[in-house]
Amino acid sequence: MSLPVLDRGPICEPGNTASAERFEALTRRLRLPLLRYFARRTGSQPDSEELVQDLFLRLLRRPGLMALESVDGYVFEAAANLLRDKVKRERTRPRLSPVELDRIDLADDLPDAEDVVDGRQNLERIQRALKSLSPRARTIVILRRFEDMSHAQIAARLNISVSAVEKHLVRSMAVLRNALQEQG
Repeated sequence: MSLPVLDRGPICEPGNTASAERFEALTRRLRLPLLRYFARRTGSQPDSEELVQDLFLRLLRRPGLMALESVDGYVFEAAANLLRDKVKRERTRPRLSPVELDRIDLADDLPDAEDVVDGRQNLERIQRALKSLSPRARTIVILRRFEDMSHAQIAARLNISVSAVEKHLVRSMAVLRNALQEQG
């Protein structure tokens, strides 16, 4: 397992390959014991994997780690602290209770008749406004809003400048905004 090299600490200093190699050897040697340690305490393999990764990242940032007399002891002490922090975070985080799908009333999420009528009227206004635009402006609006193309992509596709695309969009969006503000 190879860990990313960060810009801090003696392990990552240019030319300090010996410390980096010792750290990598440490991670290979302690990975499985740490996984077992966390798994026994959390009861979750995915949580254990995440905790091991978090621990190794923290250790990688610790200056002088490989110079410690008892690196293994320090690593397991850091593991215990990390686990304690995780437990504290979980205690303070509000618990969400499971939702029973049978009790969800999907009808509550459906729009009422008035919302449907308003939506249809807005759609008709937008369609009329789009039809009132020049073919080029309409194409630019469709490519931007419905095809999610960037201004530069639209300019290249239509063989026009980015500035022209922006001007068409500003005018067109004003027309569409005014159409939505109309009262049927």
